[in-house]
Amino acid sequence: MVATFDLGRRKLLVAGGAVAVAGMVPGLRATESAQAQEPKPLSFQLSWLKSIQYGGYFAGIEKGFFKTHGIEPTFVSGGPNVDPVANVASGQSGLGDRPIGPIIVAKEKGIPIKVIATVFQKSPYCIMSLASKPIRTLKELKGKTIMVARSGRPLMINLIKEAGLDPHEVNIIPSSPDPSALVSGQIDAYTGYSTNQGVMLQLRGVDVHYIYAHDLGMPETAGTIYGREDFLSANRDLVVRFLRAARDGWKWAFANPEATAKLIVEKYGAPGLDYKAQLTEINVSKPFIEGGYAEKKGLLAIDMTLFEKIIDNYRKVEMVKSGMKATDLCDPSYIEAALS
Repeated sequence: MVATFDLGRRKLLVAGGAVAVAGMVPGLRATESAQAQEPKPLSFQLSWLKSIQYGGYFAGIEKGFFKTHGIEPTFVSGGPNVDPVANVASGQSGLGDRPIGPIIVAKEKGIPIKVIATVFQKSPYCIMSLASKPIRTLKELKGKTIMVARSGRPLMINLIKEAGLDPHEVNIIPSSPDPSALVSGQIDAYTGYSTNQGVMLQLRGVDVHYIYAHDLGMPETAGTIYGREDFLSANRDLVVRFLRAARDGWKWAFANPEATAKLIVEKYGAPGLDYKAQLTEINVSKPFIEGGYAEKKGLLAIDMTLFEKIIDNYRKVEMVKSGMKATDLCDPSYIEAALS
């Protein structure tokens, strides 16, 4: 999908008015707002369809945080037929977001991208089973059938091996976006996101038991923000201001979950979204976004130690064969500047 820029009519910010706004909007510096500046366009490639998982970004548009920071963003929808990393790598969008896995794979292939921030400090990726038939440990997968996405199969096999099981003792089958096979009893476990498929099941009245991959020694991040290296270098100030506005948007979204869910359903999200599902998802997502390193350093912060562990896991399954280090994959200076 080709990114488009709907710039509309640009307006210069009046210096005096900008200073007044700086006193009301968190994170905006008086030194920045003292100068009138024309909002600059920035295209951001989403990894999936527009929904509450991007609620902070759309709250940032609605509440004027991006405008205040001199940004006019375009959030380009992802989807099943979109290669988000390719769109960023080709320059169609300046920034994008993905779960960390595809970003690591792309980096390993030599695509010149770098991680600059992350929304989900801990991925909600997990193994789900029915609470009435819970699978509490990996060893309990012996003789069971589990659905796993093709991209996650190598990592799941590694976890199974580390648990002391022969992977052949577990029936691993390709996953589908809908976890209904778990409810019907066709499978014993399903791998997905507690904030997505888990919410689907919850709203259907199904009680679910979760084992988070993060807690099994397979740490991941999601909503990981990245950009092409030359774009980042050439647009450092723009990128830092984007991150400040995004941070403010997420803060507002969590302080106003009902209003944010309504915005997504009625204005910014893909057609057909359910308000209750969107509200449930943002509430369930909150600890994954606000916790961990973000609790210490601020929303969107990068934990370099965590990223070293993530890379090591991908090296174990030979999805990384190079000497890649966290400093090769990430540049935390952008989010550090935004949070300072």
